[in-house]
Amino acid sequence: MIVSRVIQDIKNRRIAFIAMLFLVALGIELGLWQLRRAEVKIQKAQQILELAQQPVLNANDRLWTLDQALYHRMRATGHWIPERGVWLQNRPHPLGKDPKTGIATGFNLIMPLQLTSNPEMVLWVNRGWVPRSFEQINQVTLVKTQSEKVTIEGIVFPDSGKTYQLAPEAENKASDGLKIQENLLIDQGSFFGKQLLPFVLREQNTEINDGLDKSLPLPKSGVNTHYGYAFQWFGLALMTFLYWGFTAFRKRS
Repeated sequence: MIVSRVIQDIKNRRIAFIAMLFLVALGIELGLWQLRRAEVKIQKAQQILELAQQPVLNANDRLWTLDQALYHRMRATGHWIPERGVWLQNRPHPLGKDPKTGIATGFNLIMPLQLTSNPEMVLWVNRGWVPRSFEQINQVTLVKTQSEKVTIEGIVFPDSGKTYQLAPEAENKASDGLKIQENLLIDQGSFFGKQLLPFVLREQNTEINDGLDKSLPLPKSGVNTHYGYAFQWFGLALMTFLYWGFTAFRKRS
């Protein structure tokens, strides 16, 4: 009896039934997508922790590929090219919020390092994070950059991180004269006239006091956000189904 009533209601309200099925399927699929993204982040965090425990690679030894160096600890010796540095804006603090200032958003300073072993070889380095000034949005911390040879150490990442970019970037400069950009494609370095290593080294020398925060992102950072979104999408699918059932029952009553 109940089944026949449900079938009859579906026939009478085909459009509503199809819309309900579509929204339920969409909610479930988006929820599963968020769970898959969380799983990818968990696996990536585990991979970073495991590879970071292996012997430190030396950037000066050879021309490393991304597959060989990814997420390994690496040491590099060379000279900074400070005039080619770039401030990447809208970057979150690696720990979510700066424990000193409470500010969550700022800049990452990306600067090329010319290796001493091969002057024709350049490595992009993420030197660290600084908070953004909400009074003067282009104001940045004055960073100390050594002119003599330096040796740095950090973790290899495939890029400098990406943010959403809706339009071509306009020419913009920080208070120290360096460019401000939303994103940096590390293979766009032909203006160096040099060979670029295909990755970014995220510096982690805690003993270097240059005004930059060199914290690394927490393992599994952002996973709880994906779980929260997944819960919302699954909830939407459930509420859609219940609403359809409720309206069908009310109509019969």
